[in-house]
Amino acid sequence: MAHLVFSVRAPVEALLLIALLPFCAHADTFNLSWDNDLLLGLDQGYTNGVRLSYLTSSSRDPEATTSRLSRAMGQWLDAVPGIDLETQEQAVSFSLRQLMVTPDDISQEQPSPDDLPYAGYLILSTTVWSWDADRITGYGAHVGLVGPESGAEASQKWVHKLTGSEEPRGWDFQLGTNVVGGLQSTHAQKVWRSGRKGDLEQELAWVGSAMISSLRSHTRIGCIWRTGKYLPPNFVPDYAGTSSTVGLPATFNNAGTGWSVFIGLGLEYVPYSNLKDNAGPYRFEENLMLAQIGIGATRQWQSLQAALILRATTGEEQSDKESFSFGTLSLTWRY
Repeated sequence: MAHLVFSVRAPVEALLLIALLPFCAHADTFNLSWDNDLLLGLDQGYTNGVRLSYLTSSSRDPEATTSRLSRAMGQWLDAVPGIDLETQEQAVSFSLRQLMVTPDDISQEQPSPDDLPYAGYLILSTTVWSWDADRITGYGAHVGLVGPESGAEASQKWVHKLTGSEEPRGWDFQLGTNVVGGLQSTHAQKVWRSGRKGDLEQELAWVGSAMISSLRSHTRIGCIWRTGKYLPPNFVPDYAGTSSTVGLPATFNNAGTGWSVFIGLGLEYVPYSNLKDNAGPYRFEENLMLAQIGIGATRQWQSLQAALILRATTGEEQSDKESFSFGTLSLTWRY
């Protein structure tokens, strides 16, 4: 099975943290997420990754320095549908991720032309979020590198050495250097809720997103049900099919300890893929439609939230009928 993987090597994490240090004194939210298929008791090759995300303070926080950036970006996008300065809060997120594609057989020095090629992507994205109790909207942009400069080869070899896994031998044939970028948007809306704070609550919401990008263009639609006690205001947890930072705005409630469980279902249409367009001699056909499911649970304290999410997506490649399954451990904290 070919694998699409998010991974950030330790040196890249350090660079991001150094870049964000000027904000730390007034930061709102940080998130660290780790993906691995071993969380499902599987071993499908290299499916491991780390993602770092940061969210500025809310535009309505008068004491936080970064709230000025939130207000400025909200005012700049005030005319865009879904953003309302009078009734909603705004904040800006930043996220760094590394996307890795590897063939099924990583023992070959030259990958089979009937398999997926090696490819690495390093992506930096930013999104302006606007939300209230019933709606969340985000507009963003991303830019990144394809090829050896992404650090994907070093990242995979480092993790494989650390875990004693098989060494990948075909990175000399990875896709060449290229710059990618694009725009994305997300909108979610709560359609039903029951229960009161302190009692058992339930909520149902739908979420849609779109991306126009030289990396991967797609549209997604899904629904999410969750239940729990002292549910956070953000009703869109980071489940299969959502963007990498959609779960950050309004992550915390002000009631202290709480918990939730949730399930999300989604469909994705992918009309363009950088991998397919630049595959050269590799012969494979990517699915245009993907089905996704995610289930998870969260535990929250005053300024700390831990989450476990299990995900499955139908095969990315038409000749690959297996689902792509993995788990995510996520830790979010507020300063």
